[in-house]
This record gives sequence, C-alpha cells and structure tokens, in this order.
Amino acid sequence: MSAGDRMNAIVFLWIAGAIALLPLLNLGLGVHPPTFKTEDDPGRHGLHYERVAFQTADGLTLRGWFIPAASPEEASREPGAGGRRATVVVGHGYPFDKANILSHALFLHDRFHLLLVDFRYFGESEGFYTTAGLLETRDVEAAVSYLKARTDVDPRRIGAMGFSMSAAAFILARPPDMKAIVADSSYATLEDLVGRQFFFLPGPTKWPLVTLTKVYGRLLLGVDIESAAPAQVVRELKAPLLIIHGEADSQIPVEHAREIYANADPATTELWMVPGADHGQAHMVAGPRYEVRVSTFLERHLYGTAR
Repeated sequence: MSAGDRMNAIVFLWIAGAIALLPLLNLGLGVHPPTFKTEDDPGRHGLHYERVAFQTADGLTLRGWFIPAASPEEASREPGAGGRRATVVVGHGYPFDKANILSHALFLHDRFHLLLVDFRYFGESEGFYTTAGLLETRDVEAAVSYLKARTDVDPRRIGAMGFSMSAAAFILARPPDMKAIVADSSYATLEDLVGRQFFFLPGPTKWPLVTLTKVYGRLLLGVDIESAAPAQVVRELKAPLLIIHGEADSQIPVEHAREIYANADPATTELWMVPGADHGQAHMVAGPRYEVRVSTFLERHLYGTAR
C-alpha cells in the first residue's frame, strides 16, 4: 500500500469513526443533560401545598406539589362534582424542574387544584435518563392515576398545561381521563429536533447521523424516536387542545405548531401564535392576555363555563 493509499485509509477511518461516534455522543447528552434546579416553591408565594409522590408503571417514583385551589368552597357549587374540584397537571420543560414553571401557573390557582410534577430524571424525581417525551408518557399516566385516587379531585375534570417537552408528552400520552390540554411550545416530531442538533452539516448530509441516533436509541434505550411525533398522534387525541407557540421561537420553530394544528381536529383545537415570543416566552410576552386565554379554555372544558 502506497503512502497515499494509507493516508486515504486513515482519513476514511476518521470519517467513519466520527459518523459512528457523533450520534452516540449526541444521544448520550440528550438523554442525560445537565439539569437546572430552580429555587422556588409554593410556600414562598404564601400557598398551602402538599409534597406528593407516586410511582410510574416502570417503577420510578415521581415527586410533585399538590396545590389546593384558592377558593375550594366553590367546588360544592359545581354540578355533579360532589365537593370535588377540577385539577390541572402542570408540566415543565427540558431540562428544568417543576419549580421553574411554578410562577407561570399560579394564575390558575384560584379556580383549579394544581399538580406540578417533576418528570423522570429531573428535579426530585427518580430516573437515570430522560427521553424528552417518549417514556414521559408513563409519567403523565401516573399523574392522572394519582389524581383519580384523591378524594378532593373530580376525576371527570382533569386537564393539563405543558411546556415544551411536557406539552409533547401530554399529547403523546393522550390519556382518556384528561379532558383538556394546553400545549405551549411543543415539538411536532422529536426526529426533526434531532436533525437540528446536527445544524453544522449541510442539507441531507445530516440524515445518516440522525438515522444512527435513532438506531442507538432503539439498541441502548429501547425507544423509537420516530414515535415521538405529536403531529401524528394528535389525530387520535380526544381531548380539546389549545396550541400556543411563540412566533420568534429559536429552539422549536413555529412550523412545529402549525404542523400539529394541521393534523388536529379543527372542531376541538385552537392555535394561538404569540408575536415576538421566543421559546416558552408566550406568557411573559402576552401577559394578562395569556392568562385569560388559557383560563377561559380550561374553564370551558373542565367546568363547562368561562368566566
């Protein structure tokens, strides 16, 4: 073998090694990211709350906060509620924790019980890795089961408000006992986000790395990245859905929201684009308009009225 042939072989091996290694590193960082702990809790806002824990179907203990509604006496006036109250499960984004979205959800506290949950791997919950929405569907199911067992929760009036990762998880889980979902900044397909992580590669040259990432996901974690597709699953969603997305979202392009909406039932789905809002900033940008829009949606579908 000539010196030139040896050099070509070395270059080929380097390229092949990089193609094999980059998706593996990408997957490893994606499922085991650095986490952020937010220093906040309901007590700092002067609220009574319970620290709760419950198990998922695959044996993980999830932890959260149950915050009773500010005016529980109103529950007795809800038709057929038997003194129980409508409850909203609130989910955080990736790679944060329940405390990160606490202040964003407190406007619902007057009319609803709130359950803020740390999804697997994050915050105070157990778990060795995250799957950004795939296995988190089990966390959603566990949260709903926990609420249905409480004597102060009306099992017919359970809704959800999710941000980014958890918004996708709520859609993907599509639990039959969830009667309304607010999905703020959800992705349409996880596969597309994986492709965006290889932004440094031009056009179709990134897709061999995306394919390898999906292969590693199946081999190492037993998950199918392609199945994390809210834009497809929404076709089977029975619960009314409010899709919210910032038009200036730099992490999950606004086209994701449009794709989800295009496949959803137009009779039960609303789409609200917030001009000037980056990822997860719709509440901050729209302020009171955000709170009215979300509250009205949840009250209409959980209580049958809108104030």
